[in-house]
Amino acid sequence: MEATGVSLGKAALGGALGYATSKAVEEIALQLGVERDVNFIRDELQMMQSFLMTADEEQSQNKVLATWVNQIGALAYKVEDSLMDFGLHSEKKPFWGCIPRNPGDRRRIAKEVKQLRAEVEDVSNRNLRYRLIKESSASKPTVAEEQASIAAAAMFGINEARFATLEHEKSSEVDLHQLITRNDVNLRVIAMWGTSSDLG
Repeated sequence: MEATGVSLGKAALGGALGYATSKAVEEIALQLGVERDVNFIRDELQMMQSFLMTADEEQSQNKVLATWVNQIGALAYKVEDSLMDFGLHSEKKPFWGCIPRNPGDRRRIAKEVKQLRAEVEDVSNRNLRYRLIKESSASKPTVAEEQASIAAAAMFGINEARFATLEHEKSSEVDLHQLITRNDVNLRVIAMWGTSSDLG
């Protein structure tokens, strides 16, 4: 029975990943400005799929793992259904491309993608919470738990790198007014880079 849950979870993730990696979804995400969220969902689903592949032999001994596997399967079906729904809305081609003409539809789709991302993060974090509880019982971690730990460490490292980059960018900003009004007798050149198309 539990092996069936893993098989169904794998199948659901396979379908969701297949659709999440399609060019249609990439194009819709790009045009709606949610490509980062869709990429995160796709990457997280790939990690969950890898986790399920190693969880087959360990699941019969761990009911928490069985519950988490079922949650992954349900989430994968929801992601796949939502991505297909977005695809259906984009097939109703408006005059100028595949972005839904109605701003309400665009906002609804973007909101649903953000909500899906939050749900994927919740399922991933739920595994981490319960893994930590199990480790406190001084039992040997399983292969699947070690893999989840590595994934969590990688995500933490990515977030730390983003934070460090933002801090560096803030500290390296220079006030243009200070550069111009500085009382320095040496000659200097001040170069500026702008994002506007106005060159004048």
